[in-house]
Parts: sequence; structure tokens; C-alpha cells
Amino acid sequence: MSSKLPRRMWIAPLVVIASLGVAAPSLSAAGPSASPLVYPPAERSDHVDIYWGTEVPDPYRWLEDPADARTTAWVEAEEALARDFLDALPTHASRESQMTALLRQPSVGSPTTAGGRLFWTANDGTQAQSVLYTSTAGRNAGTILIDPNKLSNDGTVSLASWVPSPDGRYVAWATSDGGSDWQTWRVRDVRTGRDLRDRLRWSKFCAVTWSADSAGFYYCRYPRPADPLESVNTNMQVRFHALGSRQSDNPVVYADPQQPELFVTPYSAAGSSRIWLFLSDGATSNNTLAFVTGDRQAPRVQRLSLDIDASYAVVAQSRRHAWLLTTAEAPNWRVVRVDIRRPASRNWVEVVPESDRTISNVTSIGGRLVVTFEEKASSRVEVYSRGGDLQGAVRLPGIGTVTSLSPNGDRGRAFLGYTSYLQPRKVLTFNVDQRRLRNWYSPPVPFDPADFVTEQVWTTSKDGTRVPAFVSRLRSTTPNGERPTWLYGYGGFNISITPAYSPDAIAWMRSGGVYVVANLRGGGEFGQEWHQAGTLMRKQNVFDDFSGVAEWLIANDWTTPAHLAANGVSNGGLLAGAALTQRPDLFGAVIPEVGVLDMLRYQYFTIGYAWAPDYGRSDDSKEMFEYLLGYSPLHNVKTDVDYPATLIMTAERDDRVVPAHSFKFAATLQHANPDGEPMLIRIERQGGHGAGASLEQAVSRSADRLAFLDAYVG
Repeated sequence: MSSKLPRRMWIAPLVVIASLGVAAPSLSAAGPSASPLVYPPAERSDHVDIYWGTEVPDPYRWLEDPADARTTAWVEAEEALARDFLDALPTHASRESQMTALLRQPSVGSPTTAGGRLFWTANDGTQAQSVLYTSTAGRNAGTILIDPNKLSNDGTVSLASWVPSPDGRYVAWATSDGGSDWQTWRVRDVRTGRDLRDRLRWSKFCAVTWSADSAGFYYCRYPRPADPLESVNTNMQVRFHALGSRQSDNPVVYADPQQPELFVTPYSAAGSSRIWLFLSDGATSNNTLAFVTGDRQAPRVQRLSLDIDASYAVVAQSRRHAWLLTTAEAPNWRVVRVDIRRPASRNWVEVVPESDRTISNVTSIGGRLVVTFEEKASSRVEVYSRGGDLQGAVRLPGIGTVTSLSPNGDRGRAFLGYTSYLQPRKVLTFNVDQRRLRNWYSPPVPFDPADFVTEQVWTTSKDGTRVPAFVSRLRSTTPNGERPTWLYGYGGFNISITPAYSPDAIAWMRSGGVYVVANLRGGGEFGQEWHQAGTLMRKQNVFDDFSGVAEWLIANDWTTPAHLAANGVSNGGLLAGAALTQRPDLFGAVIPEVGVLDMLRYQYFTIGYAWAPDYGRSDDSKEMFEYLLGYSPLHNVKTDVDYPATLIMTAERDDRVVPAHSFKFAATLQHANPDGEPMLIRIERQGGHGAGASLEQAVSRSADRLAFLDAYVG
């Protein structure tokens, strides 16, 4: 079991980028010189909200209602305008051809082992969605177990999650429709290839955890919402589902009506059959732990007595002890052994101490603890005994990221997923005794990695803080003062942005562009202090860090504002929106994707309230309201500013960051700048927050993004 639980609603995937397989176009195309666009009409109402005595107009409040006829008409008109505009860009057709070739590449996911069987996903490069395979003899002998491509005509129903039972006989699997976070769970019999009658609905942000006897599993669910894409999601429950039972008969394992915004995630850890519960109040890094006792039909939950101002995750366990990865008295994380009967911190035994490197993951393999560190924003791996003795380091392929680590039985073997800026995700076998990696699957790449170089540079933010960034390019691309440069950032929720393969970035670099990823405060690259320095009333540090990287690129003769683009996704979409409104002089193009752009009202939709530990809320205090109002992109658009060309990207079925953020921001920009650079909004109909996109959708997104960048910073 991985030590850190998957971050749920606040995860924003990196830009799903694609690479080149055919000759790339030149980036010398200038922006279109057509007459100013005529934007669809958008009624401006006189709606005003009052916050702490301050009146705040919200003239496009009606765009929050997807059922409003005005919203429907506006969305259709904006979608048509953007489609016509993007399709007509000079490099769009060639970019679409390139991305089709590049995204049609085979891929294989890291396997999971259960009951002597392997389970893994793979895509032959032509399929809309990856397929789940199983085998007892290895990858080359795999058979198809679940093919989500048969579930929809347009490829927009995805295999969102899958978990084999401990004996390998069953797989609990969940689908997502059109990118929605909502999941429907089913159970497939591995021997027959057929599903049982079981159907579980209204689950999100939570995978299932099987009981040790494979008789059923623990899962999360919410009450059925009035509107699945808009309603606030509260009162999460954990229930136990016995195979063959009806969902309505599943007993409640944990629920707390007094804390409706609590998140509860069941999980297990190597070494015992005990089921744990991870309890947190949303996107905060802090949590507490509990475990399940008693009969499954009448379960009880026992909490550990832990301080609530730190993070905890169980990485291994025995009947008496649990090994915890924690930030308690260790902002960069440490591993401690806890006596479950005496969990007070004075009784802890430190196993892996805190260091100047951040621990990003711990996995128990063959009775050892395999610890993944983040060192200068890339992965390092070391092996420790459960007593804390360092047994040695693992030599990784290069400067990159360990994406997964899953035990292969109980023999000290594992599968390790690895990626870098120039390496698509590959799968390696890992021998813990020898600390040796061997290739299990390495995908082909349609380019020579030796043609590229990635360098880590250190920049200086407004307050003097040193901020790192990775600068990637062709070796032949050298500073000349006007290189087209794509700057990506995130900076939030303790999420580390470490090296990862970006096919779009490969395409961009092969055309002579520079691709830059900034490691901003608010992320997790350098521990809790780095994270907290970009939260609440310190959020401006994130935007200043991003601007500091941009200024470094200009000062070091890489580019100019006219050739520099800002981009980010989700929380990074907020970053891009703030870059647009705070520093329009610094960029030639801005692309905010599925962004949180209305900082006064984000908490009133779906899961938005869970982001308050990072952002604060407008109803917390007058001071917090004024701070949010000061940087909220929606509320800082001005009429007397020449904004750079902007492509806002969102999706109608995004039930994490609802598209109303982007709708209102686009209408506001278009009203304020009717005669300036294009202020476009691209609205994907059968798409969500980013996950589960079909091959066709991925090609379209990439082609639109790249052609827009070609036109406005090339």
C-alpha cells in the first residue's frame, strides 16, 4: 500500500500533452490579423452580493445555471466561435496530424498482483480508452478482462478505477461517464469474464478496499445529489458491500452527520488484514486515523489518539504496531512505529527520520520499507529495514519521477513506474534484495531523447525566495532573446510537480520552442513549509513565484513577453488567470484550463468547500474576503488594460471545478476587451476535469492548444 493516499478532488492533472511523429511546423507564424471578433451577446444583470458590508457586482450570475436557456444559447455560440477560430489557425491542421500520430503510441500501466495473477492496463495506440488485462504468466500472455471501449460509441466512458480481490478471483471496477468524478462500481468474475449483479452508485474520490477473505469490500458514497454536476457533495459515508448484496442493504461503517464536510477513505496496509480509515476535512494535509473492528454487519470504528495538526498514513502494520508516515514534528515527513494500544507520540519509535529531502511515498515490500524522496523536485529511492536501518539506494534511470510502486507477491519483488520529461511512463521490475531495476515494458518514442536537454535553474521571487524551474529544449535551441516559451505552473495543495512526459512539450520543443515547468510555493516539492507558504493569505507568493520565473527567462535572454505563454490547469488555471490579470505585460498568450477563477463563490459548488484549507473562504472573515477579492481573476478584469491573447479551456461535465468559473471569466474578459486580442473559451461537451479523455478528445485538445500558442507567441 502506498503511504500517501491519492489526493482526491484537488488533483489537477498536468497538461495532457503530446509529442511529434512527423515534421514540425515553424513557430514563426504571427497571430491572425483579422478584424476584432464579434463575441456572442451576454446579458449583464444588476445582481450584487454583499460581503462584510462591501457590494460586489456579479452580472453574469445566470451563467452558473446550466439549465438557463440563456446559458445554453451562450455556450453554443461561444463553442462555435472558438471552433471556427481555432480550426482556421495557420498550424492547426498540421498540429492535429502530428498529435494524432504521436498519441497513437502503445502504452502499458504498472501491474498489480493478486492471487498469483497480474492485472494491468494497456493501450495499443489506437484505442480511445485503455483496456484491463490479466495473466498468470506475464505480459505477453495477457488476456482482456475489461474493455471500456465497448461501453460507449464515442469513447467517453472510461475505466476510472479497478481493484482486484486478494485472492485474484474478482475485480471491482468503476466507470466514469464523460469525465465526471462520479463512479459506478461493478464486480467482474475473473474466471468467467462476466459481471456479478452488483452495482454501486454515487461514489467519488475513493477507491474500494477488499476484505482479506475477498468476500466483499469497503467503499465510499454520498447521498444521491439533486444535480450530479452542480450540487454540493457532503455527508460522505463508508459502507461495506458483501458480494451479491444490494447497495441499499450495505451497512454503514462510518458516517459523521456532525461533520458533513469530512472525507473518509478506507484502505489497508501490508502486514495485517486490519482496515484503516483516513479522515480529513478536505484538501488540508492534516488528518487523523481510525480502524474498523467488530462484525461487518455491525462494524465499529476505533480512532487513534493523534494530534490533528499533522498528516498520517499507515505504510505497514502488524497485530500490535503500525508504521506511520507523518508530518508530526517533521514538515518534510518521517516514518515512526506506533504501538496501537499506546498511540501517544511519547511512545513512538522513529524509523526513518526527517531530513532536508521530502518523503513523497513509502511502500512495504518484502518486509522492507522502500522510501521515495523528492530531492530538488525529482525522485530518489532508498531501502530501509522496518527497524530503520538504511540498506542502500536504488539507481533510477535518470532525473525523473517514480509514478508507482506495487509489490509483486511477498518475495521482495515489485513493479516500479517511471517517467521523465523525455521518457513516457515505463515499467521496471524491482528486486528489493539486490536493489536492482530491470525493464518490464518500455514504450517506443518517435524521437531521439539525445536531441533534448533538461536543466534545473533557480530563480528569485519578489520576496527573495529561491524558486526552481525545469527548462527543457532541443540541444540546438540556445538563448537568442526571442525563443517561443511555454511556462507551466501549479503551486497548490501540497502537490509536487516533478518531471513527467509531455508529448505536447516534445512537439513544442521540436519546433524550436522552450518548455518550462516552475516549482512554486504552495506545492509539496520542499515539504509542508513550502506548501503553507503558498496558502491562505500567503497565496500571492505563488503568483509572484511564477512571475519571477517569467522574468528570469526574459533576463537570461531566452524570450520576451511577446514570445512567452502562461499555462496551468485547475489550481494552475487560477494561477494562469492571476498571471493574466496581474501581469498582462509579461505574456503574449495565456491559457487557463478548468480553472478556479471566482474566488468568492468557489465553495458553493460540488466539492469546492474542500479547497478552503488552501484558499480560505470569502465568508470566513472580512480580512480573508478582502484578500481573496484582491487576487480573484474574475474580479480583477479591467477595461483599460490590453490583455494578451487568451484561450480559456473548460468542459461541460466538469463536476470538480464547475465550468461556471470559466463561463463568467470569459464573458467578463470579452465585455472588458471587445476590440483587443482574442478572448476565447473552448468548451468541451463530453469532457470533465481532465481524466478519462478519449484519444480523439486528447488529440483535439492538444491541437487547439498548440496552434493557439503557435499563433500568438511564435
